[in-house]
Amino acid sequence: MRGVMSIRLIDGSEFLHIPKTGGTWVREVLDRQGLIKGPVGGHEHANYDRVVFETHQRKRPGKQSGLVRRIKQIASGTQPAVSDQSKKTFRFCFVRHPLAWYESWWKYMNARDWNEWGDSSVAGGWHPNLAINGLGSSDFNKFVCNVIDARPGYVSELYFSYAKLGVSFIGKTESLADDLITVAEHLGLPADIEAIKHHGPVNASTTSDQAIEWDPVVRQTLMRLELPALVHFGYLHASELEELGLPGTLKTAQALQRIVSA
Repeated sequence: MRGVMSIRLIDGSEFLHIPKTGGTWVREVLDRQGLIKGPVGGHEHANYDRVVFETHQRKRPGKQSGLVRRIKQIASGTQPAVSDQSKKTFRFCFVRHPLAWYESWWKYMNARDWNEWGDSSVAGGWHPNLAINGLGSSDFNKFVCNVIDARPGYVSELYFSYAKLGVSFIGKTESLADDLITVAEHLGLPADIEAIKHHGPVNASTTSDQAIEWDPVVRQTLMRLELPALVHFGYLHASELEELGLPGTLKTAQALQRIVSA
């Protein structure tokens, strides 16, 4: 199922694929076990709004397309008409430590000679990482600085476009197999649990052995800029919270590695 869109499973649940968080592995596991019904959302990495408002929004013949309608609703502050079925749909996604995301994206793109994704000048040219096109560098810290200058807090922005209130479960790349098993068992899917546990890596970077040495100042700056994702998804240790002057009782996302009823 490589190259397909965010997916709907055989029970109607939906998986939203955030780039570089283990989603290709998840989709291959689900595909091999015959648990995928088909694509959803119109794009391989369709985010929450694209899945909900382009796929599930009530159709009104003779009116504008779902995307145009959604843009006008956002501009006017009105709420979109979402079907009752969409509200009940179980959706899940995965995140990873924001700093690890930068490392993974840099390795992946370095191997691809920093090709661009999407095209803002054409219809249908959307891609979740379109905003960081042209910011690449063979020097890792330079790449991170480019993103900081152009789009500070980028990974937090990316994650929050997927992990919204309508998502019932947010797993982590760091515990990918265990979290997928949690989802499969909760949904009662006919999944082979042992096969999930022992499924090998998928789409691993060919430059994964490249050593990355963070500039301490760049790392500290990024930690502060990505604080929303670090806190929201539980990636800060008690000592880091203390260092940042934050209370250790900060709450993480409700759906983080827990099932939230739709």
